[in-house]
Formats: sequence, C-alpha cells, structure tokens
Amino acid sequence: MNPILLALIVSITLLFSNQAFAGNQNLFVSAENPLYDNHFAGSMVIEVVISDSDYNDIGTAEGEPDVTLNGNDLRMVQSTDGKWYAYFANVNLAKKADQIVLDNPGAIGKSLDFGVFCSSSTGSGVLGTSFSDTVGVAVPRTGTLMDFTDGEAAFTACTISPSGGILNNVVRNPKSINQNPSVPPGQIGLDPNAWPIIQLFSFDNVEIKYNRPGGTQSVQLEYDDIPNITLTSDRTGYPNNAEVFITINDIQLNQDPTDEDSWTFNINSTETAFYQAFTESGSDSGNNSPGLINLVPKLSSLGFDENGKLTMNLGSVAELKTNDKQPSSFVSDTTNTFSQIVTMVESEPNSAIFENSDNSNEANIGILGNAPRGLSATIQYNDENTSILSGTFTASISMDAPGGQFNAGQEAIVTIVDSDQNVNSGQRDDFEVFRSSAIIPSLEQGNPVTLEKTSGLKFYVDSTIPLGGGFPVGSSIPDTNSDRLIIDTPSIIVPTPFETISMDLGINAGTLQSLFVDTTAPNSLGTNWLNYDLRSFGKDLEISTFSDTNMTLHFGGLPGTTKVQILDSGDVSSGQELLQISDADITAINAVSSGSSVFLAINFDSSDNTISEGMIDGEIITQPIVFDLFSFGLKNNQEVNNA
Repeated sequence: MNPILLALIVSITLLFSNQAFAGNQNLFVSAENPLYDNHFAGSMVIEVVISDSDYNDIGTAEGEPDVTLNGNDLRMVQSTDGKWYAYFANVNLAKKADQIVLDNPGAIGKSLDFGVFCSSSTGSGVLGTSFSDTVGVAVPRTGTLMDFTDGEAAFTACTISPSGGILNNVVRNPKSINQNPSVPPGQIGLDPNAWPIIQLFSFDNVEIKYNRPGGTQSVQLEYDDIPNITLTSDRTGYPNNAEVFITINDIQLNQDPTDEDSWTFNINSTETAFYQAFTESGSDSGNNSPGLINLVPKLSSLGFDENGKLTMNLGSVAELKTNDKQPSSFVSDTTNTFSQIVTMVESEPNSAIFENSDNSNEANIGILGNAPRGLSATIQYNDENTSILSGTFTASISMDAPGGQFNAGQEAIVTIVDSDQNVNSGQRDDFEVFRSSAIIPSLEQGNPVTLEKTSGLKFYVDSTIPLGGGFPVGSSIPDTNSDRLIIDTPSIIVPTPFETISMDLGINAGTLQSLFVDTTAPNSLGTNWLNYDLRSFGKDLEISTFSDTNMTLHFGGLPGTTKVQILDSGDVSSGQELLQISDADITAINAVSSGSSVFLAINFDSSDNTISEGMIDGEIITQPIVFDLFSFGLKNNQEVNNA
C-alpha cells in the first residue's frame, strides 16, 4: 500500500526583480512599471538608483550624478555597493501620513511614520549637505536634531546635527551609505545619521532625468489613481481542506520600495487596514497595541481610491488560518481586538505583488473540511469580487500497457487525475497514507488480511493490557479500497497519555492459517509479511521514535490466553515498514485453535505519547493507520499471492 504520488500541474507566478521594468541602462525608478502605466499615488516613497561604472568607485572621490525631478536637483547618495540612491515623496501626502502617526503617540516609528521634517533652508552644516531644491526633507533620526517638525506643521529649518534611534517606517531597508574614510560620507558629505533621507516635492506628474554625458536618460511617472489593480485566486473550485491562495497586484500597497510591505486586513463588517502589523517574516513588528493604526478612515486622504480595503464573506465554505507570515489569528489596537484578519505580504521588495501564503506555501485562508458542495465564499478588493467555490470533482485512473496488454514482469504507468486530492496548489501534493482526507490508490490480490473488519479500538496508559482495561476510542473504515483504520482521537477531550493500543481484527485464527505459508508443510515454500503505516501517530500524537515498538497477536480475547509477538522491539526505526514474519511465528500461529478470535496490540513502549484533544492549529485531526498481512509463494504446490 505504498502511496502513489499525484502528478500536479502547478502554475508558477513569475516574480520580477526590482529592475525588471527599467527602460534605461543606468537609471532605475521604483515606480516605473508598465503594468500600472508608470502610475504612483499618495504617500508612496519612490526610490531612484543610478548604476553607472563611471561613478561606482567607493574609495575615490566621485562627482555626484546629475539627476533632476521636474527640473529640480534630486540629491544622490552613494552606497557601499557603488550605486547612487535617492528617495522622494509628495510633500503633502507625506505630511498627511506622518500626521496619522503623530495623532497616535504610541505608534511613533511604526505604521506610515516618515520620521521628522526639516525645511529646504536647513543649513548644510546640520545635515552635511544642502537640499535647497526640495520643499523639505524627512529625516529618520532625531536625538540631538533640533527645531524639526512633525505631521502637517509648517516646515522649519532644523538645527544641530541628528543622532539617536531610528524613527522611520517607510524606508526600512536602504543600502548602507558609503562611509569609506577616503571620501566624504555618501560622496556628498551627508551626515550618516540622516540616512535614509527622503526628499519632498510638490508635483502632479513627475519626470526624472539622469543628465549623463553622452545622452540623457529619463522616466515619466503619472501621479494619479492606480490603474489595473487586480485580485486573483489560484483556482475557481476548491475541494474540502484546500489551501486558498489569493494575489493582489497593487503598487500603491508598496509604500516602501526597499522592503517587503505587509498589510493586515480585518475582513468582516469592521473594515480595517493595518500597515506592518507583522514584519515580512511574520514576527510582531511592535505595531500591535498601542502601535496599531487602522488606516481605513484615512485611505481617501492618503490618495487611495477603492483600493486598500479587503473584505470577505466566509459563509459555510472558508475559514481563516495562521501561517508563518501571520502567526497570530488576531491583532489589537488600544481599544479593540480584531480576530478576522488576513495578512498580505509583498513577494519581494518593490514587486507590488501581495500574497497570503508563506514560504512553505501555507495560506491563511482555507476551505473547511465539511464545506457543502456548490457554495461560495467571496473576497472583495478594489470593488472587484472573487468567488471561492467549494465542491468535488470527477476523478479518473488509467494504466499504460504497451500493446494493450500486460506481460509478466512488465512495468505499467498508473496515472490518476483527482482535483479533490490537490489541496495545495502551491506545492506537490502526495497521496499520503497518514492524511485522513486522502483517498489511497490500492491494488488487492488474493486474500490479504487488513483492518477491514476491525472493531473495539482501545488505548492503554501503559504497556500492560489488563482484563477489561483500557479506554475505547472511536474508529472507522471510510475507504474500503485501502482499508485504512481512521482513529477518532478528537473524541478524547482531555489530553491523555498512552503507551499501547489494541483492536479486534474481526477474524479467527483459521483465517491467518489459511493466509500464511507454512514452510514446514509438504510442498510449501514462500514468505509471509507484515505491512504497517503508523506515521500519523508520529505526526499527531507526539511519538518521536518507533524503535521500541512491538506488535502482538492475542488469541481468544484481551489479554489472550495465547499470544504471538510478530514484531519485536528494535526491529524497526520508522513508522512505516514492510517486514517479513519469521517462520517460528507462523508455526506458533498454526498451533492455535482455528476458531480463536484474533486481537492486535501495538505497544509503543513510551510514556511520552499523548492524545491532545485531536486538534492542531484549530483543525480536527484524525489518525489513519495501516496493518496488512501478506503471503507469497507455494502452498501445497499451489501458487499464492495475497497482497
């Protein structure tokens, strides 16, 4: 009963690097993206990069590249990689974003904090150089900096050079400024404590020019509502327990061009949008109470149109989950806790592609295990609705036999197409025996013994099986093809340790005697086998090793008057094995009265095993197990193949 892998065709989203859309050889502008017709909006910070071998020496004084924004000087700063960087934003929207943070004092340094502001008249001795062509600049550090402003206050000239902690959350991962002692900091003398500095301008549209000797390179940007925003899901129909992957393409969510942006939305009637409630790696960024700011009431003033809000109707189809990018099921501000959240994280810095999955392809939206067929959940973003339809699909199986027939020893390719088993389109799904929702492809020959007729499953707290002892646990055989026994541990509501399980196999000793090949009998030659799969116990019930596991057949009851240990401690090292049963064990079984009932006891010989309420991450988990007895060879000169 080895699992057969389900072949999946996985759609791959091509993620473009930061400079994939650059139309110039040396000039890169982060908002240059043909998908959005080079539009940007609101308080977005834009990164400008000059990569030019004529200016890339970090140990020798270099002239600053001549770059302008609508004819005004855009000051460029050299980093340790030899390239030159600048950051700019719209002055009015930067001040509005910063004011939102200022109105929530606990959020300083969080959400859309631009830092503090200095006017363009600030002396070059304060910041190390002049920014006279700007309206002002945002500086990410305060400390000794004096006479700065915050929020929408009128700019003033700053005094005393900056120092102190970082107070900026919109350029979180800039390249390090060049501080080679042979040249001025950043080649232009910028005080390193002022880096990254954001240059602020008034504009409607923007033209960036790199006036390079030998020819000007330029980029045209439109400062307006963002076109071509999309919301997509990985498929239209989903089987039960499936992962639901959604993707938002929206460059306006890309507030910081240097880092992966993260947005967390409360999806029910209380609409919320939180910027960087979690970092891109999933840790709490410190934005939770009191640093969490709901931006939904402010979206219009920040230049958003219908975008920036994600809502869902889960219905009886979908559920919200956690994953590595959103490890918590809730966030809290100073007054409320929001427990219907979906976090979307940018696939890479400046990609503008936002996904609800983590690096392990686990989504934070899923289909319920009992979702009714044909019903839908809905997701809405930017006034665009996407339906998530639950349902089952028709499966097919085919076998490839050259010439249309099978010959002895010939290999055959078996192909199964079953969308219901494709629960995660982000990775390859396997027909894993230990996954209770899987339907296991099975081929049966002859009359093997399986768990088909099993009843009376019990758990025991230690390795002994006292008369009338143990506590019952429900079980079933929903898939009669594979005859896996599904153990219903969720029925145990209190965490309970155990060492041993037992069950009535529903057969008598005569069934085993008919199955097994007794090599001591005349004209008989062959082997007898035990096939088991207990990996679900290791996966769900804290069994860390199977090296001491043993299996015993009891005859006539529990504990049986006669018993035969068919698997000894130390014989195995994993939760899945195909093992030969010894001739001595077969002889012992043949000596039992043929009418004796047969029970199986599996002793894990460990006190660390625990039934823990049958729940993992809020999902009900049952444990499928396999126990099969096989035989191959000759029995009284008759071929046997029971498998």
